[in-house]
Amino acid sequence: MDQGPTRRRVLAGAAGSITAGLLAACAGGTATGGAGTASAGAGGLRVGPLSTQNTLTLTQASGLLAEHLEGAGGSVTFSTPFAAFSPAAEALAAGQVDMSSGSSTALVTALQGDPDLVVFAVERNDGDTQGIVAAAGSGITTIADLAGRSVAVNRGGTGDYLLRTALATQGLTIEDVTPVHLGPADAATAFSSGQVDAWATWDQFLVTAQHLEGTVTVTLARDVAATNRTVHVVRRAYLDADPAGVAAAYDALVEQAGRVRADPSILVDAYRGAGASPEIADALGALTPPTVVPADAAFLTELQQVADFYAAQGLTPAPTDVTTAVVDATALP
Repeated sequence: MDQGPTRRRVLAGAAGSITAGLLAACAGGTATGGAGTASAGAGGLRVGPLSTQNTLTLTQASGLLAEHLEGAGGSVTFSTPFAAFSPAAEALAAGQVDMSSGSSTALVTALQGDPDLVVFAVERNDGDTQGIVAAAGSGITTIADLAGRSVAVNRGGTGDYLLRTALATQGLTIEDVTPVHLGPADAATAFSSGQVDAWATWDQFLVTAQHLEGTVTVTLARDVAATNRTVHVVRRAYLDADPAGVAAAYDALVEQAGRVRADPSILVDAYRGAGASPEIADALGALTPPTVVPADAAFLTELQQVADFYAAQGLTPAPTDVTTAVVDATALP
């Protein structure tokens, strides 16, 4: 990968260009799952989507999830989107929603408090939707150059994991840099205004940062063997009550991913609808869309490696055994 500086057109209002569309896309981070809890399966599948354009979110717009659930004798409702997996995990634990999406790293953290979360579908891509970007004028072009510099990360999340994984490839640790713990919107402002030297980020945040003039993509997830997947998660109580519903949801995700791979404009339109500029939406659409695969034995091994890394790095207070946190949806009755 070419790690030299890439000159790009300055987007109008650098800080605003990163944050405005992203904040619009993240509006409404509170679920409307209703007070109290419902019996698993009662009233159908309750989905708490994220306010990002992942495959589960797209099945709501396309109607595929509803179609597959109805074909299995069930139904589906959607809550207001969550801005991140952390509040979605709280809603899952409270029994307010049955299904949501997150990342492997977010799941490992959530399992510390709620061991009854189960991954049933995994998105695999080319490893180019997560990366570390250096600010214009920082002089950073390699991972080794990050030593002694400030890097914005979301504490314990995708950015933190990616940064620590990248540093380890060079014999460095988190102690060799100055991590600046910020949420994505605040990190966008800090990065574009030069308050931090680099930013470990993902998805629309990454692509937007890459399009600022003079920024350098230091590394991508694939370059450092970072394996933080987008995962789709269900409550164990729902899985036990309606395995056919979970299998139907898996089939809907597979079909939706196939549609996007055949027609990337679906994703482009979704990002534009969520507030992304045409330039950023087109850039996101140019990335190879993910495939959806089952949470099989290979993924279990991968997830355990992430969990072990988190424990070794002190990102979780205790080791996490993920053995019961996956189910192969293709083997469900």
